[in-house]
Amino acid sequence: MQQLQSLIEEQKRASDALRNKMADALKGFAASDLTVTQKNGKVYVSLSENLLFPSGSATVNMQGKAALQKLAEVLNANTDIAVNIEGHTDSIPIRGGRFEDNWGLSVARATSIVRILVNDYAVDPKRVIASGHSEFDPVDSNLSKEGRARNRRTEIILTPRLAELYQLINAQ
Repeated sequence: MQQLQSLIEEQKRASDALRNKMADALKGFAASDLTVTQKNGKVYVSLSENLLFPSGSATVNMQGKAALQKLAEVLNANTDIAVNIEGHTDSIPIRGGRFEDNWGLSVARATSIVRILVNDYAVDPKRVIASGHSEFDPVDSNLSKEGRARNRRTEIILTPRLAELYQLINAQ
């Protein structure tokens, strides 16, 4: 039990250190466009649509690429972290254009970010997952312009791998 508690504390320290590294790497960006938080042993980097994409597009702009480069530097220096890229939209239906619906847009945005991290910044593709939540995981109400803007985001969820913890649990 002591060994398990020690591993859990080590995991918390590693997660705290990762959050601090990520916050330091991304501190040149506006707080309204980017947040770094920690919960349940994971680090969440939330990037606004405004930072990454033109409205209704899955093409990452130059400012977004600069943020992803900083993020990739931390990821490449910490290779024991799994990376889940989640695209999110507001509840306003897409009208025409390249995407059938908000599902398509949210997944395309996540996939665009994965490609940049992997192809441009050499993040190991075995560590990365792309997913889309469409409008179904809002952080604010879709009834106001401001709320919808907060919901249009991409979250990069960083999870330290727990191999030692799982090995200890399975050995019991």
